[in-house]
Amino acid sequence: MSYKLRDINQPSPSEHQELLSRTERIWLFAEQHRNAVLIVALLVCIMALAIGAIFWLQNQSEQESLTLERQATQLYLDRSLDDLDASKSNLDKAMTLYQQILDEYPRSSSAELAWYFLGNAHAERENFPDAIKAYEHYVSSFTNNPTLQGLVFQRLGSAYILHNQKQKGLDAYTQVLNIPGALNKDQVMFELAKLEESDNNTSQALTHYKHIQDQYPASPYVNEAMMRIRVLEPPQETPEESPKNDSSTATDKKTQTDQGK
Repeated sequence: MSYKLRDINQPSPSEHQELLSRTERIWLFAEQHRNAVLIVALLVCIMALAIGAIFWLQNQSEQESLTLERQATQLYLDRSLDDLDASKSNLDKAMTLYQQILDEYPRSSSAELAWYFLGNAHAERENFPDAIKAYEHYVSSFTNNPTLQGLVFQRLGSAYILHNQKQKGLDAYTQVLNIPGALNKDQVMFELAKLEESDNNTSQALTHYKHIQDQYPASPYVNEAMMRIRVLEPPQETPEESPKNDSSTATDKKTQTDQGK
């Protein structure tokens, strides 16, 4: 067997790496660490496949939850007052589908509306404890939609009041007034005014009605608020009446003086 002797005067590739380009250095490193490079490449491929699978599953779940949401909402809204049995059946089916969304797809975008409509459905059935639970779960889990958040707090307040927890109901109504971007503040203010009026708190009721008149002039509740103001506010004596009354009093005194003479 013959052996090739290395010329000690001839440098090896690793001895003059500074003369190689960047690409050549990369290829040289890969050649020298072939097994490690293959393992890293394999791990990267596995991670890419895993991430892709996760995104695909999330997309599939989102699509399936959206399909359930559309079916549930159609059943919830498609209820005729002329056929109470069919209306009740549609409500039951809608509640089942909303609950399925929450059980199977709790992290989907459809879960937000599912909690809201499920609370509404329980409230319509006068099942106020479950309605309160649904609304409270919503307000503790979702904070990025001020419009819907305001509606949920309003519904929560109504459920508390109908469940004989008036102070909690008032607190929930007040939360609506503190939400920037809530669109139902005028309606909540009107509800607060009616509650104060029913408790004979006329002064506080007037404050709420006047707030609607001043801050929400385009509100559909402003006309009724103005009417309640006229009913509740005590009549004020006009400036023109005072001189007239004084003159009348002076005339009466003069007449009495003349009669005395």
